Amino acid sequence: MKLIITIAIIILLLLLWFYRHPLNRNIFKNRNIIYSPAYGRILKVQYLKGDKIHIAIFLSPYDIHRQYIPISGRVKKILYDRTGKFNIAYKFNKSNKNEKFITILDTDRGDVIIYQIAGILVRRISNYMRVGEYVDTGVEMGIIHFGSRVDITIPNASSFNLLVNEGEYMRGINSKIGYYIR
Repeated sequence: MKLIITIAIIILLLLLWFYRHPLNRNIFKNRNIIYSPAYGRILKVQYLKGDKIHIAIFLSPYDIHRQYIPISGRVKKILYDRTGKFNIAYKFNKSNKNEKFITILDTDRGDVIIYQIAGILVRRISNYMRVGEYVDTGVEMGIIHFGSRVDITIPNASSFNLLVNEGEYMRGINSKIGYYIR
């Protein structure tokens, strides 16, 4: 009986730690800055056709799995791709095909796209956004349960000063990805 209670307490403590809320300290006044939507390590930075930057952030089981709005805007579209697989999230080319929520924000600088990508474990994503609502920088966007990746596509790369590199650790909205220079 003591063993069962001990195991239950350990599982409860692990769940409380996993679903913890971080301490976010930023006051978001500058509308030219894009913050990290997630806690985790930058897996990939790519410049895409159409003057865009795509950044992939891997969330290990030790990271906070809540996501945040990286820049103020109106929620233009939310898509849920149920056709995907559940590959390991840190395998960049494989996890691109994973099940995901895609949130498109209409901002002053163009459409910012945030991808909440499911991993191999629990395979559940919660997205709290509603199409048409205006959301401020730093608002909690959702949570990916137990392992995942969060990607962001930033428009107007030619006027964006990128501050991050592959391998760097992002502390959610306490970390700046970059800012628009014009």
